[in-house]
Amino acid sequence: MEDICSQQTTFMLITQNQPAAPIFPKEAIYEQLERIFSHSSFATSDILKRFLSFVVDETLAGHSNTIKEYTIGTQVLNKAIDFTPQHDAIVRIHAGRLRRALNHYYKSTANGDPVYIAIPKGSYVPVFTTREAAVHEDEDRRHDVFTLHSKKHVVLGVIPFSHFETDPLRIGFAHGLGVQLSTELSHQNFSMVSYFTMSRIAKKIVDIREIAPAVGAHFVFTGDIQYQEDNCRVNIQLINADTNQQLWGETYQRKFNPVNVFGLQDQIVRKVIAAVAKPHTIDEKPARISMATVA
Repeated sequence: MEDICSQQTTFMLITQNQPAAPIFPKEAIYEQLERIFSHSSFATSDILKRFLSFVVDETLAGHSNTIKEYTIGTQVLNKAIDFTPQHDAIVRIHAGRLRRALNHYYKSTANGDPVYIAIPKGSYVPVFTTREAAVHEDEDRRHDVFTLHSKKHVVLGVIPFSHFETDPLRIGFAHGLGVQLSTELSHQNFSMVSYFTMSRIAKKIVDIREIAPAVGAHFVFTGDIQYQEDNCRVNIQLINADTNQQLWGETYQRKFNPVNVFGLQDQIVRKVIAAVAKPHTIDEKPARISMATVA
């Protein structure tokens, strides 16, 4: 890759947690890029290599302010000039793939990499730091993510609950439960992806690891609803969009009463809110899925 600045040019990452930022010469960043591209996570993916090369090149050239969905779509993914990111999530999907590939690279290699390259969520501009600093920052972020003071910085989404029903009332119960859960979580000061958007994306994309990056969600609720005669069982899980790890899960079971659909939705949503919206951290071991009868 052509050196577009003098060899004395350096770049640094400023973080909230580190007043003294690591400084790297540009050639060290490009050497790290070559190491990353030789890894199996990137060796067979021209799209990921083009994506990462483009954002690194633009950043090192001092053009980080131009790294937007549109420019990535047209200059990296060969989209037409009428490309509209609002209607096409292709950039967000590949950005999610890129973040996962980088994470896999650094987790599967030794600690000898001098430069840690990351693409923070909510941005396509790469940051350059040390592995130790990146791990420390990630631990801080995971530790804080569900505490009361950090809720506004967390983006959640509710994927429509799956079911195998043709009965309009049971279908409506599943849809209403998702809508109400999304609404009540927004009342807890979480930033929510609209349920309508989640519904549309979920019809096109099956993999949670692609759904969440497409809408910018850090965590998603998902699950399924099962019916047996007049019994109803609702399984709900909270998934970390970065790792696909289940952080929390619960099963709610009760008689399905067609004349009290709203009451049943209210009870389940209150249980979920009480479990996940209280001030606690999510860097603990995933909660065991247990049976809970809604009183």
